[in-house]
Amino acid sequence: MKVAVAQFSPVLGDKQENIKKIIHFLKEAKRQAAEIVVFPELALTGYSIGERLPLMAETREGDSLKTIALYCKSLQIHALISFPEEEEGRYYISSALIDENGLIVGIYRKTHLFHAETNYFTRGEGWPVFQTKFGKVGAMICYDLEFPEVSRLLRLNGADIILVNTANMVPYEKHQHVYMQSRAMENEVPVVICNRIGKEGELDFFGHSMAVNNEGEILFKLDSEEGIRTIDIQMDEERDPKLAYTINLHSLVKKRLTHLI
Repeated sequence: MKVAVAQFSPVLGDKQENIKKIIHFLKEAKRQAAEIVVFPELALTGYSIGERLPLMAETREGDSLKTIALYCKSLQIHALISFPEEEEGRYYISSALIDENGLIVGIYRKTHLFHAETNYFTRGEGWPVFQTKFGKVGAMICYDLEFPEVSRLLRLNGADIILVNTANMVPYEKHQHVYMQSRAMENEVPVVICNRIGKEGELDFFGHSMAVNNEGEILFKLDSEEGIRTIDIQMDEERDPKLAYTINLHSLVKKRLTHLI
């Protein structure tokens, strides 16, 4: 599965400009032979939109996702797009997986809200895994990465790969790197993250988008500049996540017993 990360700085509150950037990166990803593109958290609107949510948020049938879906279909490419979702008067930080036919395969809603996000958004209540022609894809959003239970639930639900949309800021660079490798090693599953760059007020987003294989090895890591990178990720669809967990647990116990002896 050829995965691209599109690291950029969304323009706060300007959906039309951000859609232009998203389309640009979809086209560039296609030139790089990517099959799916991962974008930053709230790539559609920028991050600090709490007070403007009624104007910024859209339903899954909204015009913005429809426009992006048309390009996915035209380019025959998948995209994981994060956007502020509205449903029945509630707002969610969500990610929509759009396939190469322009169809929304599914939506994940962020389950771990960070700091002031709780003032505006409702937490999600599920950890769906999306069936694609490449295998089963799990999604997380930013702060979810810091909780091992999220990736564990996705793996137990059958995820062959976990993709992460992020708006992570200074001083959490080290945290992102460590959590990425940990979640991959714990579950024996590849993990790919796309973090944004740029500033919004006092928030300084550092980028460092990266891909980690199922053994926790870093396959690539971007710096803090705008850009797109594509990599071929090997997924093992035959591995049983429950068996993998048992093997890891036995291995850990054996290592500790050996150390004690």
